[in-house]
Amino acid sequence: MKESFTDKLFFCGEVWKVSFKSMWQCPAIFLPFAIITLCELLLLVVLLLSPHPILEPLLCPPIRKFFGEMFLHYPYNFSLLPTLFEYVSLPLTLLLMPLMCAVTVGMVARSVNGKKASFGKNLGLGMKKYMSSLSLWIIVLIIYIGIFLFLKFLALQCYPPAMAKVLHIPSWRMFTICQYLSLFICLLVEPFLAYSIPVLILEKKKLFSAIKEGLIVGWSLYLPTLVLIAIPTLLGACLVLVKQKMLSFFINLLPESVLGVMVGGFILTLFIGVLITTSLTALFLIKRQD
Repeated sequence: MKESFTDKLFFCGEVWKVSFKSMWQCPAIFLPFAIITLCELLLLVVLLLSPHPILEPLLCPPIRKFFGEMFLHYPYNFSLLPTLFEYVSLPLTLLLMPLMCAVTVGMVARSVNGKKASFGKNLGLGMKKYMSSLSLWIIVLIIYIGIFLFLKFLALQCYPPAMAKVLHIPSWRMFTICQYLSLFICLLVEPFLAYSIPVLILEKKKLFSAIKEGLIVGWSLYLPTLVLIAIPTLLGACLVLVKQKMLSFFINLLPESVLGVMVGGFILTLFIGVLITTSLTALFLIKRQD
């Protein structure tokens, strides 16, 4: 019997129930993403101390060149900190996230099956599959960048001036609209790519076999997968917007407040990352048992 839309939503609730139970019974599941958060905190401290004599020769010249001398001094250094962190943290995220997601998937699988979730053993398995996991992340990143560049091309090159006058939407605003549209499209595409890591780690498949099987699983579980990804992601996006508003408000009153807001964002990202990875792994295991 075909399940209704409401049944699938209730099924998502059951998956979240399993996920929260696993996180409660095995807090070690948070460890891989906590390591990423710790690295982000250390990176934030390094950026904060960029004017220090030890770090000055390395960090101050690029800041001075691309942003200006004023951003090396209080209070402007705090206003630049979020933007600077976004640029510098990209390589860290790209290198660490594939490994830590693979470790989390292995730990969740053992926890859901009632076994002890060992970080060390799953770290070893994640290291063996690291190049495949990293390659998968690069492929996904290329797809997302391709979607963004395509929409950017449409906004800047194929948006006629006559249409802009009729719609009263200038080209620069249409570009902003396309940015949000690209994020929405990426969200719709993500369920097809979400199960490649679980297949890669739990089924021990090779890269392209994992991608192929992940696409099949993603298609069969598209709606619950989309819900499990979209709700935490949209909640996080709303809180990010609130964080940005807080930054713009508080930074003029107390520049140091940017540190508290950013650390709060790290903790939020930690929880959302663990929740999405845990729930998708749990759903994959349920699907595999059917």
